[in-house]
Amino acid sequence: MIAMGAVRVKAFLYDYLLILAYLIVLSGIGTFLTLGPFATKWSDFLSSPIRMDLFAFCVSVLPVVLYFAFTESSPAAASWGKRRVGVVVLTRKGEHMSKGRSLARSSLKFFPWQMSHTAMFHIPGFPAVTAEPPGWTVIVLVLAWILVGVYLLGLTAIGAGGRTVYDRLTGSSVVIAATMR
Repeated sequence: MIAMGAVRVKAFLYDYLLILAYLIVLSGIGTFLTLGPFATKWSDFLSSPIRMDLFAFCVSVLPVVLYFAFTESSPAAASWGKRRVGVVVLTRKGEHMSKGRSLARSSLKFFPWQMSHTAMFHIPGFPAVTAEPPGWTVIVLVLAWILVGVYLLGLTAIGAGGRTVYDRLTGSSVVIAATMR
């Protein structure tokens, strides 16, 4: 049985508590680097949009992608949030996902987050005082939100079976744990 969209959203909200705690720690470190004894070097390091984007990817997006990829390809077949609500991630055949398939699924799941980072970091002056954004950044931000909408629609649309685009592309399903073989 495919897990209902509301259950998946609830699972993600539990996982988001962990993500939020991690981001709060990162914010504390970032504040220290911005205001502390390394402020000048830190500012110089982040003066390039490409470096800001790469740094944000390495310290925020990548760890979250790896968290989901490794927990969902583990013997538990679920992240902490999914375990709390009683769902697991399996292949369409009901088997545990390989690490590679799980990594692909998690990468696709969080691709809109990375798209947003890339666009925002290329807005002149971001995050302090922003100037007129280049047209492509607005397009990328809009596409990121459209993709999020498509993902959410997959959870609720009749005929989608509760499977998101990233589930379909990676041959995975989120199912109630009691239905595991």
